[in-house]
Amino acid sequence: MGEQAEIRRLLDVAQEIMNRAGCAALLTIDEFGLPSSRAVRTFASDKAFSRILIPTHPASRKTAHVRANAGVALSYIDEPARAYVTFVGKAALNDRSEDKSLAWLDAFSAFWPEGPDSDEFMLIEFTPERIELRSFTQGVAADPTRWMPAILERTSRGDWEQRQ
Repeated sequence: MGEQAEIRRLLDVAQEIMNRAGCAALLTIDEFGLPSSRAVRTFASDKAFSRILIPTHPASRKTAHVRANAGVALSYIDEPARAYVTFVGKAALNDRSEDKSLAWLDAFSAFWPEGPDSDEFMLIEFTPERIELRSFTQGVAADPTRWMPAILERTSRGDWEQRQ
């Protein structure tokens, strides 16, 4: 399998893990410099993970953390498949109407009754710079004696390279 085909396969496996997991753990750095984790619903913009959108409230702790430190991680676990994917990168706050509509689910009405145009509804726009994944059932970094995931890093051109 060629290098680009393997990168495409790893991105597809990452997308599958995300879909099966449903929610992710969003890790930010709090005001004391310590990691803070919470479950979040996410929306990938495309199959190359150009960005991942995370619905939130402007007054949430995660919003304050992102304002203070843009470095975050998202981690998804698919236990039945013995798989995980972790994205590491930078986050920014986003209140653009067109993006809020992309990340809107009817179920969010319980939290934001005014809908996606509510001033209380905003997004964290996450840009992954590194992807680490493992999937025993799909043969990704499946050697049980080697504790290393498959690693992809975004290049300065915006595409992905596999790292060893």
